[in-house]
Amino acid sequence: MEKITLKKIVNNKNKHSVILLLTGVFLTLYTLCGAFSYQRAVYLPLLSLDTIVPFIPETIVIYIILYPCYIFWALYSYKDEDIMNKTLYGFVLLTIISCIIFLIAPVTYPRFQFPLPLDNNFTTILFRAIRKVDKANNCLPSLHVGLCFLFAFNFYKENKRKLYISLFISVLVSLSTLTTKQHYIYDIIFGFFLSLLIYITIEKITR
Repeated sequence: MEKITLKKIVNNKNKHSVILLLTGVFLTLYTLCGAFSYQRAVYLPLLSLDTIVPFIPETIVIYIILYPCYIFWALYSYKDEDIMNKTLYGFVLLTIISCIIFLIAPVTYPRFQFPLPLDNNFTTILFRAIRKVDKANNCLPSLHVGLCFLFAFNFYKENKRKLYISLFISVLVSLSTLTTKQHYIYDIIFGFFLSLLIYITIEKITR
């Protein structure tokens, strides 16, 4: 099979603008998908692992704060422009595929089974705000998991040290999706393998 050459969109000079633009597009698409699919979303059966993992509200810090910090760190850490563009195309593919699934087969999570503490410490206030802003649907696949691992995989050819750091953070974020009761185990598995499939496909068909 003849490999294709990706059109270079992002480089070291314009990556700041591209990252800001993509962040805005991503948040807009994610929010619109959640709004359109809210009434049609279905619950999935909780697996034993879903129920065994405890509800730990404090891990919302990993889910909400560590996650975006890691994403921006990864995006700004790539030096090789070919890898930057492969990451960009992978990001777009992952976002489009996920949003299509959110719209045609929306899944929601039974957050009501896990009430928040009554205290008013930082993590509880943050958690309440997130539950108000972010609807319980847009679950399958988990974009937290998918994006974290996609960005980690792209360090494989660039920087092994950053690869290990990224994989460690990706595992932490994945676990936090369970301990915050934001996602099912299905969402994590689907998000991981979707990101892996996209990474392998782009590596295989491009120069």
